[in-house]
This record gives sequence, structure tokens and C-alpha cells, in this order.
Amino acid sequence: MNGEFRRLSRREIHDVLYHDPQARADPRTARAEALYAEAAAGMLAELAEAGFPVGSAGELYRERMAYAPAVPILIAWLPRAGYLPLAEDIVRALMVRFARIPATPPLLAWFRDPPPVSDPTRPPDSPSAPREHLRWVIGLALGGHATPAIADELIALALEREYGVARTEIVASLPKTKDPRVPDVLLGLLDDPAVGAYAVRALARLRHEAAKPVIEALVDSPDVNLRAAARKALKRLGD
Repeated sequence: MNGEFRRLSRREIHDVLYHDPQARADPRTARAEALYAEAAAGMLAELAEAGFPVGSAGELYRERMAYAPAVPILIAWLPRAGYLPLAEDIVRALMVRFARIPATPPLLAWFRDPPPVSDPTRPPDSPSAPREHLRWVIGLALGGHATPAIADELIALALEREYGVARTEIVASLPKTKDPRVPDVLLGLLDDPAVGAYAVRALARLRHEAAKPVIEALVDSPDVNLRAAARKALKRLGD
């Protein structure tokens, strides 16, 4: 089953788990659902009162609801979520276009200082701690909301290497800011193992010809991701 799940999207995985009796009978699934229900009870009550009687924050976007009136409720609840899957669900619900203006300022603040979260069901060998995973999800949201209006903030976050892989989508989205500083910022990140491949892709997206010699040198990089990104970038740049 795990091998199958790796080929599915998050939404498809959710649907399989929701409709598969065997998966739902798994004690780990039952515990996760119970933890989510407990953590989300107050938020779900407020959403229902606002006209959105859902069983999860994710239902809002999975069912493609017009939930703009619910956005302030989601923003208010993220710092109180406590449970990582709920917090991630809330952030993903804030990735929609109509949430961009109200959600971007708090998302910028939360990227630097993610709300405290935990997940008792998370495997001990998970690649990142719960708060770091949440930071990465917040980074995805910020990348989706990238505009010229927040160029300063996104450039600053991209340059802060302490945030590691959480910056991947922020770096990838820098071309959307249309800021003249972006090419130099991306060139300066090519030696960052956490985001270097994303910087290469962003330079290719910009069709920044001046970066071509530098990218050519990366074709022989020991980093497999960087090598692959460099080859694709050179094709886009007309190698």
C-alpha cells in the first residue's frame, strides 16, 4: 500500500483512506482522526456557524467551496491548532487565490516563527520535526502567493539559509515578483544545497542568459538534483 500511495496525490491519498474500510480500520488512522477531531472542534464549530458545516479544513478546498468568509476563521485558528495535520490543513486552505491578501502577512510571520505543533502519530524517523514541516508548508503557500508587493519579504527569506529546504518554493517563485534583484539573488543561491536546484529552475524560468555559463558548470555537480536541474535549464535557455 505504501508503494501505491507514493504514486498518488495528497487528495487521492485522502480519498483512498476515507473510502477504504481496511485503511479506516487501521488503529493509526482512527487515532489520527480522533486527534484531528479534538484539535479542530472549536474551529469546526465556528466554521459551521459561519455557514460552512465541514468535517475538516481540507474539505473546504477539496470540495472547491467559495469559502472566502471562512478565511479569517482559519487565520485565527492556525496559532491554536496544536496538531500538525490540522495546522497543515489550515495552511493549505489558505493557499487559494481569494485568501492571498488577508493570509500573506500572517504567513510571512509564521514562516519565521511557526506555531507550536506536534503529531503523536508521526513516525520517529520523519525527515523533519513537526514545526519544520509546518514551516515548509507555509513556504509553499508563500510561493503560491508571490507577487511584486512582497518582493522584499520573499527575497529576505530566500537569503536566510538557516531556513533550509523550507525556502524551496519561495526561491522557485521569486520570478513572479518581477524584481530586478532576483537574478543576482538566484545566482547567489546556486551553492546552497537546500535550494540550489530551485534557483537553477527559477533562472531558467527568467530565461536569464547571463546565468548560462554558471549553469553549464553545474552539469557535472555531484548533486544529482542540481545536475538534473542544470540540464533542463540549459535546454530551456537554448543549449
